[in-house]
Amino acid sequence: MIYVLAFLHTAFCISLVGLILLHSGKGGGLSSSLGGGMGGTFSGTTVMEKNLTRLTLIVVGLFVLTTVVLIYL
Repeated sequence: MIYVLAFLHTAFCISLVGLILLHSGKGGGLSSSLGGGMGGTFSGTTVMEKNLTRLTLIVVGLFVLTTVVLIYL
């Protein structure tokens, strides 16, 4: 059980780093090179950025959950 949680924790950690790198900062980030900078609305956020933020928050929640469970085990 603890090995499965440790594997999931590592997978969430690596995917979280990748998702954070995909976010566009002041310079555009990696998401603009993948098409995230195109088709934006007047508000400045695209659908891709909103979905990327939601996915990042989900992975952060799973990462925190596995961290807490691993602490108590």
